[in-house]
Amino acid sequence: MRFSKILNLIFIVALFQSCATTKLAEDGNTAYEANNYEQALKTYDQLIESRESVGKKAKGKIYLNAGIAALELKQVEKARKYLESARELQYSSPQLYSSLAKVYMAIDNLSKEITALETYRKNYPQGDNIHSINARLLETYVESENWDYAIELWPNIEAQAQSDINMLANYLIVNKNLENTETCEQLSKKIEKLDPNNITLLEYKAEKYFWLAENLYTTEMKAYKNHRTSSQYKKLLKALDKVWPNFQKSRDHFLKLYRIDPKPEYARYLAQIYTRYDDKQKAAYYEKRSK
Repeated sequence: MRFSKILNLIFIVALFQSCATTKLAEDGNTAYEANNYEQALKTYDQLIESRESVGKKAKGKIYLNAGIAALELKQVEKARKYLESARELQYSSPQLYSSLAKVYMAIDNLSKEITALETYRKNYPQGDNIHSINARLLETYVESENWDYAIELWPNIEAQAQSDINMLANYLIVNKNLENTETCEQLSKKIEKLDPNNITLLEYKAEKYFWLAENLYTTEMKAYKNHRTSSQYKKLLKALDKVWPNFQKSRDHFLKLYRIDPKPEYARYLAQIYTRYDDKQKAAYYEKRSK
């Protein structure tokens, strides 16, 4: 009889706890759906704490919602903890991986962000956020200098990228580093139609014209120094007719970039250009600012 009473008491306590858990889940979900993230997170915190205090876990969906609510409130570390708990419970959804990507971006963990983005693309290719996922994944490949991964990704996102200047600019960076000249030219023309003042475009054109001029200048000057003949001198003069216009184009682009953002790298190029022009004053000016 006494044992039966104990069992009844345990059942009543368990039933009470279950009802309380259900009520917290309902209240949390109601607040979450109303975008009341502060109240939702407070309620989810109580629910999760009550479950974990007895060595159990809440449902994966609860951890997901709690993580998203924390992320909305810029509580990044709590968001990471809850979202990773949802994943550990084998819960999966597009929102989970897009939110994890945002968290890892916020804490500057590029490798984990890439993994989250790649998982989203693999598991949810028709997900609501697939366009922004694709754009960010390409961007992370550029940041991590995974050029080959970017090349592999491109055919799957090329159609989306045609009207996305950031994606086109990132792919230009990829191909510039791989020295795919023809593709760079095609991309630069597309970008110029969308935004002729795009920084990546200006950098590409500035560097392109600089090296066209510099390489031809050094080659022909070396040839003339080795063979000081009249025919070689004529070849030098003919080459310089191409060199100076390209240096001028490069200079104009770098000056524009320097006015936007006076980076030492831009100043370094300008110093070299003015050195070629034998403009000692300007060369010294930009050389000082390249340090």
